[in-house]
Amino acid sequence: MPFIRPQSRSQAPHPLRALLVAFLSMLVAGCAETKPVQEPEGSVAFRAGTGETSGNRTHLTPGPAFQHPGILVPASDPIWQSTWLSKDQENSLTQGATSGLLTGISIMQVAPFALTFWPAAVGIVVGAVGMGMLGVVPEDPALQRISPPDRATIAEATKTLRPDRLFRDAMAEALARRGGGPLSAVDWHQAWGPDTPGTDPLIEARNKGLDGVLEFSLDAIGLAVGEEADTFGVFVQVRVRALDAPGGQLRYERVLSYGPGQHMEGLPRLDFYTVEFLAADKGHPYRHFASEAIRRLARLLADDPALPLAPQRNSK
Repeated sequence: MPFIRPQSRSQAPHPLRALLVAFLSMLVAGCAETKPVQEPEGSVAFRAGTGETSGNRTHLTPGPAFQHPGILVPASDPIWQSTWLSKDQENSLTQGATSGLLTGISIMQVAPFALTFWPAAVGIVVGAVGMGMLGVVPEDPALQRISPPDRATIAEATKTLRPDRLFRDAMAEALARRGGGPLSAVDWHQAWGPDTPGTDPLIEARNKGLDGVLEFSLDAIGLAVGEEADTFGVFVQVRVRALDAPGGQLRYERVLSYGPGQHMEGLPRLDFYTVEFLAADKGHPYRHFASEAIRRLARLLADDPALPLAPQRNSK
């Protein structure tokens, strides 16, 4: 018969001790799920654009190739919103909870009444954790790397680059080489509010005898964070859509993201640079690298065989 040692009174699990162990276990598990070991290479620090970064994807609908396509040309450039992104707030709350828990344990160690009246001790711990979470001010490590003048320089350089127009012009040039002639322009007056009604570009496309329209837009452009403390790279995300002129059916849509953390097959890998270099001389290096990335994507997309364009088109 095996010998079973009876548990002494001093070894019995104290309710407060069991509660603290359970709370610590949940807290550690939460940290493991929400806080990465290190910042992933290529995560976004700055973004400006009209949409969200969503990664690469392609949508295709079968149908005949366009014989006489046109390019949608907005009458005005979109209003861009520049945003310096912050890290996930959940990580900061977890850090605050951890700090509050440690503070509560320290208070219990110097408070004799906590040893005899465990509900009061639990209240101390829970209160300290709550105060720690409320006192957290989320800070983005990427923003700590960039001085406010450099941030302003990058934001202003993005506006002066006019990346939407640059991408549209680069696509038009690449498609003209592919098809043997320029594509017709289809003016598009977009509706920005109730007092500024828009127009239907498909009506103008049909009046011009076009059987399809192509839309080129830039979803996002900005900086991607490098592994080193002061390194950043330029990233862009572009979108191409092709629609039937008669009914407006979406025939083709492709979204491509290109940057240091998003390698694109067929294109050279983008590098990281120090932010001082990117923001030097009123952002000229930043605009140069962003322009190169946009033009490379335009050439790649124009050569996509899935784009519903006839091999040769008559110029109009």
